[in-house]
Amino acid sequence: MKYAIKQLSVFLENKPKELNFLTKILSEGGVSIKSILLVDSSDFGLARTIVNDPQKAKSILANEGLSVQITNVFGVKIDDVVGSFNSVVSILSDQNINILYCYSFYESQSGIFIFSVLANEFELATKTLIEHGVEIVEPSYFYK
Repeated sequence: MKYAIKQLSVFLENKPKELNFLTKILSEGGVSIKSILLVDSSDFGLARTIVNDPQKAKSILANEGLSVQITNVFGVKIDDVVGSFNSVVSILSDQNINILYCYSFYESQSGIFIFSVLANEFELATKTLIEHGVEIVEPSYFYK
């Protein structure tokens, strides 16, 4: 999959210092965090993160006893203009593509939104967005 960005999902205990444990291990291993989303429940936390070297990060974290999964997500570049995010979501919705989750980060006048869709809808989602003039972020953007 040409536009697949490898995202790590790391399960953490929901207690103080867990996020610091994760970030410290990656930092000491020379892995750069490019984007992160932390979600919690009463018992555990889930860190979804994009890093510059996903395989190295997975190995480092697994060696420390953390549960890690790699999933494919894609990123789209969206101008910081009212309605621009809705436009992208509408394109996917019109194709009945189920958005599992989404998160973003910003660079000056635009944002990069990370989308997770069902694996069997990944190619259709990226192809449809490109056909509608939406800029898909190349995975190499993150692997610097």
